[in-house]
Amino acid sequence: MSNVTLNLLKYEIDFFQLSVSQYVGGEPCNGYTFINYGTTNVKIEAVTLAPSQQLEVGGNVGEITNQRFFVNFGGTSTGNNCVVIKKRYLNV
Repeated sequence: MSNVTLNLLKYEIDFFQLSVSQYVGGEPCNGYTFINYGTTNVKIEAVTLAPSQQLEVGGNVGEITNQRFFVNFGGTSTGNNCVVIKKRYLNV
């Protein structure tokens, strides 16, 4: 019987909430999930999320991206609540 050594990729998950239009990203990570918990539509680049909808942008195992995404509430000032979940590797 032989010993097998696995080099596992370690990651953390970051959660943050947005209520104003802004860019998200720009640092190395594996994926994002955008969840619209607000009462207004939110646009992630060209994808419109109605309330309660979500968008997942994920990479395969070991992949990273530095892409930025524009989260746009379209000028509304009330009812905005987009939760962003970011998966980032620690040892890449």
